[in-house]
Amino acid sequence: MRHLKDTSRGFTLVEMLVVAPVVILAIGAFLTAIISMTGEVLSSRAANNLSFNVQDALNRIEQDVKLSSTFLASNTVLGTGQGYNDDATGFTNASGGNGTALILSMVGTTGNPISTSSAYVFLKDKPSDCSSAQNNIPFTYNVIYFVKNDTLFRRTVMPTNYNDTTNTVCSVPWQQPSCSPTYMDTTPNPPSNFCKTKDIVLVEGIASADFALQYFNGESSTTENTTASSATAAADRAAALRAATTVGVTINAKQTVAGRPVERLATVKASRLDTNASSIAAITADGVPAAPSILGRVGEPTNVLFTWSKVPSATSYVFEYQINTGSWTSVPTTGQTYTVTTASHNQVVTGRVMATGPGGSSGYTTTAITIPLWTPLFLQGNWTDYSPPFTSAAYTKTAAGLVVLKGLVKSGSGVIGTLPVGYRPAGNIMFENSSNGSAGRVDVQSNGTINLVTGTNGWFSLDGVTFMPSSATFTPAVFANSWGNYSPASGDPNWQQAGYLLDSAGRVQLTGLVRAGTTTSETTMITLPAGYLPPDYHLVVNNITGAMGSFGIHQTLGVTARGYSSNNYHSLQAMYYPAGRATGTTCTTQWCNLTLQNSWVAYAGGFTTPQYTKSSDGLVMIKGLVRTGSSATAVIATLPVGYCPAEQQLLTTVSNSAWTRVDIIRNTNGTCTISPITNSSTAWFSLDSLRYMAEP
Repeated sequence: MRHLKDTSRGFTLVEMLVVAPVVILAIGAFLTAIISMTGEVLSSRAANNLSFNVQDALNRIEQDVKLSSTFLASNTVLGTGQGYNDDATGFTNASGGNGTALILSMVGTTGNPISTSSAYVFLKDKPSDCSSAQNNIPFTYNVIYFVKNDTLFRRTVMPTNYNDTTNTVCSVPWQQPSCSPTYMDTTPNPPSNFCKTKDIVLVEGIASADFALQYFNGESSTTENTTASSATAAADRAAALRAATTVGVTINAKQTVAGRPVERLATVKASRLDTNASSIAAITADGVPAAPSILGRVGEPTNVLFTWSKVPSATSYVFEYQINTGSWTSVPTTGQTYTVTTASHNQVVTGRVMATGPGGSSGYTTTAITIPLWTPLFLQGNWTDYSPPFTSAAYTKTAAGLVVLKGLVKSGSGVIGTLPVGYRPAGNIMFENSSNGSAGRVDVQSNGTINLVTGTNGWFSLDGVTFMPSSATFTPAVFANSWGNYSPASGDPNWQQAGYLLDSAGRVQLTGLVRAGTTTSETTMITLPAGYLPPDYHLVVNNITGAMGSFGIHQTLGVTARGYSSNNYHSLQAMYYPAGRATGTTCTTQWCNLTLQNSWVAYAGGFTTPQYTKSSDGLVMIKGLVRTGSSATAVIATLPVGYCPAEQQLLTTVSNSAWTRVDIIRNTNGTCTISPITNSSTAWFSLDSLRYMAEP
């Protein structure tokens, strides 16, 4: 083999061939190290850059929040190309399909807002001209932070006439509308006469879910105002945002650089400097006012007072209300309150209001108020509520206009309470109720007073007292057998005249105090038209000349006497269904048969069948004459869920021609029992006077 020698370098070609692989390996290792070091440098540089961008974004947000007047649920202005998709698509702070956005209402300024030489921009002629602009409504615009295409942007959103000093503003705002970089870079440039700059690109590598907001009602608060960021809160969200003064903003940015993941997470909690500025939150140069916030509260007994906030730039308001699911009633007004009066309790009253101004109308804000079934009775004369499980003193008026009382009271004397106007009878009426283990009498007078006449203050029951108020129109009674009205013939003109009516729930209402007729049993006192007669013979408890008694409502004879010796007066307060109400299994439109217990059976012989029903206004009625129970105090029957009072009702009836106490006792499973308590008899027991409101 020949060896070639390079004499200029002093080594042979073979030597070169031997050394070269070693050199190549060394170079490869060196290059690998260089590449690795370069990746680390790039990754570190990217991490530093990402940290700077995230912190810069949070700094900008904090600065804008401090200067803002309020947080918004959606943008209040939208100029050309300023929507989420460079169109008219608005922004929402939650949901909306476009992710989370921080929407700030800002007050326009004549220069950089952090400069002491800057002044507010005011709207022209709202209400003064520009020479007295300080009295006018400030001009506002929106700053929106939002995520799109994995990038966090800051956009300045302005109304289309933001710089019109002839018609809308007293001076041109320093702030300028911005649009997306893509939109601004189109050729020819469509926003050249509106958008003046591009959106600020703050952070790249941030998904929609990685831009998180939490609202608080105070800078030191740690309890989040969840309604402010709830996608389902709808109308309530705007009000919640106006109440919020502080926002917590979290940014979690993620990028991949040189094959390495880079992630930076940071949070800031920023507060508005002027926490009282929310009233100008949505005022813009086009004069379209914000939607007012609205509140409602129940006033006794069935009024609902709605109030709403005053909105700058609003010249009037449109208030509408709806009762239950009925039609809307519109009430144009320049005021900020309206009272809705309903005819009965247990109604849902919905109110909504919008503001109108020179540039148009706001959207509606809505609130719904439920009028409670019962209004507590203000007790007088040292009367107090007895205690659970018995009812507290209260009153209501049903959808059929029937006034219903309830309550077991004790320890007082004389007047128990006073009913308001609209809940009073046309004349004085009396009821036979229970008092401390015996019969008692209570009068409800035309001036509203509920007055104990007979009984003791160990306890007195108002349960079962029902009557139609003075607004009801009764047909005057047609008397028979020398019976007539107590007033004015007796010399006392204050008592209710005898009469009857058919209420809107289909019940016959009987009223009046009568005197001086034949008392022989089954003698007709008042004749009734055929459509007002019951299907069977009712025995109704009542007060007769200062004592417990009863009268009959006969299926052919009408109102009948029961053989009591005195005819000085008979009280005829009663309620029943006429013969047209069928028997079946739909207990809200028909009579349903009671399943009798403990050897109780129907008395039969033309007297009422033991049944129960619930009318359209929620009143449960029971009827029936029963006998031969296993004991005088054995449970007579059990009523199903939905046909029971919320608390134990202490009712009064007649048993074997004497006063009797019977309670409706609610069970833990929602059913309730008809339970004779005191002075009952198995000879016969009447259920015909029992009535009360069904409650959950």
